[in-house]
Amino acid sequence: MYTSPIRLIAVDLDGTVLNDRKQLTPRTAAALAAAAAQGVEIVPATGRTAAGLPAELLALPGVHYAITSNGARMMDLAAGRPLCELYLAQDKALAAFDILARYDCMADLFQDGQGYTTAANRAAAYRFVPENLREYVLRNRAVVPDLRAFIAQQARGVEKLTVFFLDEAERRRAWAEVAALGVDVVSSLPLNMEINAAGVDKGAGLLALAAQLGLPAGALMACGDGGNDTAMIKAAGLGVAMANAFPEVKAAARFVTASNNEDGVALAVERFVLGKEDV
Repeated sequence: MYTSPIRLIAVDLDGTVLNDRKQLTPRTAAALAAAAAQGVEIVPATGRTAAGLPAELLALPGVHYAITSNGARMMDLAAGRPLCELYLAQDKALAAFDILARYDCMADLFQDGQGYTTAANRAAAYRFVPENLREYVLRNRAVVPDLRAFIAQQARGVEKLTVFFLDEAERRRAWAEVAALGVDVVSSLPLNMEINAAGVDKGAGLLALAAQLGLPAGALMACGDGGNDTAMIKAAGLGVAMANAFPEVKAAARFVTASNNEDGVALAVERFVLGKEDV
């Protein structure tokens, strides 16, 4: 039994705190609100941009900060400003984009809290993006004429590149080429690839935020399911994997809860934060 008091709960969104219908269920919302009433910080930790954070999660008490784009951008939500930005260097972003152009994939990018795509990619989303994510992707991407030209204008670098494939072998080949650039490559779901600056991940973001709040790793609980959650699961004193998590996430976790469709986050919060031993 984990006995250290939890002061911060970091929750991934898709496949974790949201069910497959992209809903925050009443039980999970109630558990997180009860934890917040005990002074626990509730921190969305996502591969999404800040613009993609769901309103029902932001409306919960205790949600003051967010880790977005896999740790590339930590946000003070009340102030509406980034606490820290760790962007992918422009030359690396251009090199990765040029590699991806040789593959059958759909590559978009995130910048300053906003997703960007092209008209061609919006049309291609019906081929590449899983159906339960498609509405979110189409709603949260601004259209620009040319993504490569857009990257070339970003002297500060790029927040994140996000990619969808149709074929796993194709993804593996592209992954190896992109990783050879010396960037961080992770996946949050099958046939997906996400590209950040080297050393930028949810785990580093979580520890950086905890340091600002004066919290030790032992006071942190993190819940996740995808490969991009592994570093966060390892960094937290109490790493919780969903039943639907990737095998490597389960291997890194101290506890495996129920799936995202069975209120797995609520079960973990009730047990480890609210002290309900019978759940």
